[in-house]
Amino acid sequence: MKYKLNAARDVDTDEPGVFILNLPGGWKFDYDPFDLCHTYAYDSMRELRADIKLWVVPCNCLECLNMIANP
Repeated sequence: MKYKLNAARDVDTDEPGVFILNLPGGWKFDYDPFDLCHTYAYDSMRELRADIKLWVVPCNCLECLNMIANP
């Protein structure tokens, strides 16, 4: 299974030059296997898209399971 970016839903751009990726339920960043990171900030969309290919993996933590079960 592979995450597909939906920028309208998943990316916040509150400040110029800051792109915050909020992964939907069922996905996490795999930077650290003990850290359940679901949100990360980037300086560019190019950097954000590159990280998605390398670091976004399925997640089955309790928070994600609750989000999937109760959308």
